[in-house]
Amino acid sequence: MFAIFNTLPGNVRGVLWIVLGMSLFTWINALFKQLGGEMPLASVMSLRALLVLLLLAPFALRRRAAAIRTRRPALHLARMGFTSLSAGCAIYALAHLSLAEVTVYALTASIWMIPLALIFLNEQVRPMRWLGVAIGFAGVIVVAQPEISTVNLALAAALLGALADAALGVLLKSGSSSESTLAIMWWTYLGQLIAFTLLAGFALPTLSPLQWAAIALLAVSSIACMHCFIYGYRAAEASLAETGCFSGLIVGPLLGWAMFGELLGSHYWLGAALLCAGILVALFEPDWRRLLRRRQPACG
Repeated sequence: MFAIFNTLPGNVRGVLWIVLGMSLFTWINALFKQLGGEMPLASVMSLRALLVLLLLAPFALRRRAAAIRTRRPALHLARMGFTSLSAGCAIYALAHLSLAEVTVYALTASIWMIPLALIFLNEQVRPMRWLGVAIGFAGVIVVAQPEISTVNLALAAALLGALADAALGVLLKSGSSSESTLAIMWWTYLGQLIAFTLLAGFALPTLSPLQWAAIALLAVSSIACMHCFIYGYRAAEASLAETGCFSGLIVGPLLGWAMFGELLGSHYWLGAALLCAGILVALFEPDWRRLLRRRQPACG
């Protein structure tokens, strides 16, 4: 099976890895939403981070922790802060919004990346990318139609979490790619352990064996999810790999319906389609003048 998979073109393999990663990401959010109805989500996040660190410890701490040493501690501190903010916003949004809505708002990270890259990375942003941003946020407004008429903290939290994810992308582009995958994961989850243990008030809830099993599944799924995204972006061109995230727009509603009985209106699908269109325009940035020149008949 893997031999056949490895013969596929890099872009195809990359997109498939991202589809799997996005499916795991949505599954993880569904587990958080399920457990959030049974115990404080800050405790769930803290225990998930603890189990991830325990699973990584045999690899991270061997040879005097050489694998997780870093020359850029400030970069890891920034990542720890942004990942904790993103996770905190996500658990608040999951408690008040449908799984599908949280998923579609998470995809706005691709849109947020454009102004952040302009400000912090001095990347050139041409008019077609700004058009993509406008179309994408029009989709968000359509999806948020029931909530946007009033002040909605859950919607604000979901969008703030996506902004934090975009900031993480800027950090990756600005230098953390020189760090090993293991180091990134170790310091990320150490930051989450500290942040959410403080939020939980150092209180450990009484868990049933089934709840412990669910949190262990969360930890394993989180490690697998991060690896899928890393493999995907390494195998494919970044713009093509990003399109694999659109699978969350299908997986989210399916899991939401199967696990929580969530039903979505037509505004969700229209808004999701607009968001996808905006991201595609921003990513691939069609040059209409070049396309028109190609269609003009040759003068002879």
